[in-house]
Formats: sequence, C-alpha cells, structure tokens
Amino acid sequence: MNRRHFLTTSAAGLGALAMPGILRAQQGEALRIGLITTLSGPGQLYGNYIKDGCEIAVERLNAAGGVNGAKIELVVRDDKNSPEGAVTAFRELTGNGIKLFAQGTFTANLLGTLPLLEEADVTMVMVGASALALTHEAYNPRAFRLGFSSPMCFGGYGTLMAQKHPEIEKWATLRSDVTALADITNAFSKGLKAETEKAGRKVEVLEPVLVPYGGADFRNQISNIIGSGAPGLFNVLQGADAISYYKQARTFGLDEKFKVLCDSANEFAIAKAMGANTPASLWSWTGWYPAANKGNPVSDEVHKAYIKLRGDEYPNWYIGVSHDSIVTIANAVAKAGSLDAAKLIPTIETETPQGALGKIQFRKEDHGFAGDLTYIRFGRDDKNANGWSVFETAQLPGAEFLEKATPGSKLN
Repeated sequence: MNRRHFLTTSAAGLGALAMPGILRAQQGEALRIGLITTLSGPGQLYGNYIKDGCEIAVERLNAAGGVNGAKIELVVRDDKNSPEGAVTAFRELTGNGIKLFAQGTFTANLLGTLPLLEEADVTMVMVGASALALTHEAYNPRAFRLGFSSPMCFGGYGTLMAQKHPEIEKWATLRSDVTALADITNAFSKGLKAETEKAGRKVEVLEPVLVPYGGADFRNQISNIIGSGAPGLFNVLQGADAISYYKQARTFGLDEKFKVLCDSANEFAIAKAMGANTPASLWSWTGWYPAANKGNPVSDEVHKAYIKLRGDEYPNWYIGVSHDSIVTIANAVAKAGSLDAAKLIPTIETETPQGALGKIQFRKEDHGFAGDLTYIRFGRDDKNANGWSVFETAQLPGAEFLEKATPGSKLN
C-alpha cells in the first residue's frame, strides 16, 4: 500500500499543539475531555480498549506539552451498555462543564446522546462506530465519526474475498439480531457480489442466521450454518458473543466445515481468548494493525506505549482509533483557540493531524472518516508460543468504498 501520505512526525512533533498564541489556559487549568464508553456488560471488551487508547493519547500529548501548556484530563464514564446509561453519563459530564467528548462504540448509545449535543454546545468524536445512520439520517454537525462506515470496511471486505476466493460460489452469514449490524452483512454481500459479477461470475449469499445479542448458547445457529452447504462463512457476532461462539463452534469442527472463515472485526480478541484453540485460518477486518503501518512514527509510538501498558504485542484496532480521537480534539482546540463548537467544527473539517492510522481527515459533507482498509489472516500455529500467528495482510484504499454523503437523510 502506498503510504507516502504519512507525515514524518513524532511525539515531539505533537508538541506543536502547544504553540504560542493558541488557547491561553490559566495556570493549573486542565483541558477536560469526557470519554463515554462501555465498561460493563457484553461490550466491555471494546470499551476497555477505547479507554486504553484514549489514555495513551493523553499521556503522549501531555508529555509533549499538552495544549499550549494546559494538561489534558480524561474524565471517563461507563455507559453501562445502554442508551440510558450513555445519556446519564453525558448529562453528568456536561453538567460539570465539559464541552469536548469522545464516545464509542455502540450505535444505540451514540443515538441516545447525539440529539443532546447542540443544547450542551458540545463537540464529539464518535470512536470506532460504523453504522450508516450516524452520518446519514442521524447526522449531527457537532459529531465526527472516527470509524469506518460499513460500505467502506465491509464492502471492501467482500471485494477482497471475491478476489482471493473466486472458487467460492456460496456464502453463509451469521450475526446478532441487532438491526445496526445488518449494515455490515449487507455491505459485505454487496461488495462480494459486485466484484464477482465484474469478473463474469455469480455468487449466492444466504440470508443471515440470527442469534440473540448477549446470548450464551449458539449451538442451534452453528448447526444451521454448517447445514447450509456453503463453503464460505462471514460472522458478525461481536465482543463476548463472538468469543463464546468460536469456543462452541470448535466442538463442531468449524475449521473442517468451511473453506474460508471470515470474522467481521473481532480480530486478535479471538486469538487471545482461544490461544492454541484458535481456528486454523481466520480473516478479520481491522482498523489499525501496527505491522501494516511501518513508516508512521505515531503508530510505532502508540504500539510501544500499549506494549508497555499491557505487555501485549497485538493491540486491538480500537487502540489506534481511540488514540486518534483524542488527537483530533486536542489539535482542534489548539488550532481554533476555543472550546466553542462553532469554531471547533470547521477546524476539524479542515485540519489533518497525524495519528496512529495516518492522516486524520473527515469528509466535510457528513463528517465521515476515510482511511486505508486493512485485513489480516491469522490462525492456530503450533510453532508459536502464543499458539497462533498472523499469516497474511491485505490493504485496500478506503476512499474507493466510501458511500455517498447524505447527511440528514437515509442512504438508499
């Protein structure tokens, strides 16, 4: 992948946020950023990654001088895995005067807070969210989605699978019974079919097998997908549900039943939970994989910081995305010299600070983020002490899969 667009900046370069003439903070005054994420319930796996990534960003930026000498203070609240919890946390933080927010990652929780941004004069970066509604029918000009939309990452995913496995003419899909996740299966199917038809072939994508969100027993659904006769499988279960599914599917011999296994975006969480019991070969989309970002010093530094924090060589992609959400906010405050949304919004629309993912850039029309798409194939490896290894990576330009901008209207 061509990475010439990366800027050769480092942690020291981030100190430019502390330029004279920009936002004079009074002595001892902190720049407070509210973080609302899921730290309990089935989604806490990702919420903890988001918290880690944001904290790494705060530590790096503060070490480089903060924002014009003002240290950044991250104020964290648990949304308790519900829209009601997110709204309660938002009202508490705004009641305490906080104007800057990062929130992620579940759509329902974001939809709970988005209508409240204007009244509170808040600017928000949505961390890792992919649902189309957030930049279409539920678009709010005060919010920026630092995540990859479903047509981008999963349309690209389907395209990649059609290119790599043209011999597979039938795919099964499995997802939680959550409407927002339909965007993912639909985008994968559309990308798969478009690329296959372009090559003069046909492919069948079966209707998704649905499972309850937060369920514990997936055996019936596993039997259904195995009985489908499809050699390709795309799984959209997420978080703890996905881990439980893969553990149960192992007893059914999932590796032997399907030629190609694709996971939506759980990536290394699966391998870390299963170790030597990881499927033999599993594809996953990822928003950030340091080994694919060589030449980007910010990515390297965030990777090192995470290893130091958790002793883990393979960070989840939310680490990079959440880190960059804080960089986005801090850079905007520094450049705008204000906490007012009226000044921050046009600043974020035009600024392109360097982050772990590369240049952080949003489409002005709908505040959608378009970054490079990365896919990894990993699996069981008896020669590796971890019990698994990464075998292959592939990348596609995200801009080629970005959907039409329709802020305020549903995408048809």
